[in-house]
This record gives sequence, structure tokens and C-alpha cells, in this order.
Amino acid sequence: MASVGKRRRADPVMDAAVEYFAARSHDAWRKQLLQTNPEQKGKPRMRLRGGVMVDVNQPWAKLHAKAKADNKRAAQDAFAAVRKFPNDREAASDYAHKAWIKRNKSDPSLPKHLFKPYSALSKVEKDKDRAHVDNMKKAIAATRKPVDKVSKAKKAKSARAIVRIDAKSWAGLQAAAKRLSAALGHEVPAEALLAVSADAMAALAKSVASDVRRKRG
Repeated sequence: MASVGKRRRADPVMDAAVEYFAARSHDAWRKQLLQTNPEQKGKPRMRLRGGVMVDVNQPWAKLHAKAKADNKRAAQDAFAAVRKFPNDREAASDYAHKAWIKRNKSDPSLPKHLFKPYSALSKVEKDKDRAHVDNMKKAIAATRKPVDKVSKAKKAKSARAIVRIDAKSWAGLQAAAKRLSAALGHEVPAEALLAVSADAMAALAKSVASDVRRKRG
């Protein structure tokens, strides 16, 4: 019987940073490609992604789903590198490079010298891994505040108490509010009476509990 894999625990900070990083990294790479090689504009650049050959010379919005998934895996690896080595750029870059090798070891189109250990790479290649780490830190910083705001809003919303009241009781509260408004000379909403009633019930419950404790004592 096949085992059911565990679902990944939701991590909104990682998810937001990964999407941000993957999209911008791909479009930045493509922009550089076309600036350096203008003849590549409009020409397919086939690469093995997820077991199929796809054209990676496309903007992020039009990129094949397999290529997007590969970019997101790279972003997830960069996120893992930063999380594991938040204050060690070289260790994080080494981690990111090892993850790159693991992802791309089956792609025959890539030059073999790229599969050297991080310590044996040229400065140019090391800088690519360092850029991944640096850009992921920027992605986390750029997306953390919006994610935190959403999380706080969700927590606040879930913390609100929901009070349900039947139509007859609500009509009674509205009538009482109307009478009180007339007596005071200004409008008193029914919701205010409901809040007062809730406070009164809480105070009554506290008083009863105190009386019970005194009697038991």
C-alpha cells in the first residue's frame, strides 16, 4: 500500500519570498540574456525541466509550469540556505550550490565544470551562488511586512467573538433602544444595549462565582 506523504506545513513567509524571488530572478536572468545575446530574442532556449524539454526564454508570466516549478525549487533552496546560515554568506552559498547540483545533475546540456564543489568554483560562479543568497534575503525583507500584516489581521479576525441572537430578542433590544433614545434625547443603538447586557452578564457571573466560593469557604 502506498504511503501518503505528509503535507508541508504552511509557511506564508517562505511562500511569499519564494514567489517574489523566483519571478524576479527569472525575468532578471532573461533580461541579461537578451542584453548580452540580442540574437536570442524570440528564439527557443530549450532546457530540461521536470523531465521535459521546455523553452526557458520566456517571461515569467508565459513560462512553462515545469520551468516555474524548477525556479521555485531553486528559490526554496535559497530560502533554506538563508534560514540555515542567516549570518554566514559563504556557508549559505555553498548550501545553495549543493542544492543546485542536486537539482541539475541529470541535465546533460550543462557544462561539467559547474558541478565542481563550491570551494573549487571560479569567482564568477561563486558570485552567482552568492547572488542567490543575497537576493533571497532581499525577497524575505520585501515580503515579510505584508505577510505579517495579513497574519495579524487574520488573527484579529479569528479572535473576535461571534454573538448570535434570535429575531425576537433582537426586536426587543431595538424597541428598548428606541425608548432609551427618546428618554435621553440622542440615539442609542441596539448594539450598545447588547454590549451592556454582555458586560452585565459577565459581572453577574463573576458575582455569583464569588458568592459560591465564599459559601464553600
